[in-house]
Amino acid sequence: MCHTSLKHLLGDVLLRYNSGQKRCSVCSVYINWKGTKCPCCNTVLHTRPRHSKDKTKYYELDDVKWL
Repeated sequence: MCHTSLKHLLGDVLLRYNSGQKRCSVCSVYINWKGTKCPCCNTVLHTRPRHSKDKTKYYELDDVKWL
């Protein structure tokens, strides 16, 4: 349901978090949204990557060393 109702908010960039997109773990979508909760299911959105490989890419672009 969220894929069709939020189609205008869905993103398609490789470095999603660096481009400002957030991920809803319930709906399994990346969206361009200013709020902290998903507009479809009201779940808190992820704003940073969770896996170490993606975390290093995320922080390297901001010139921050991640340990």
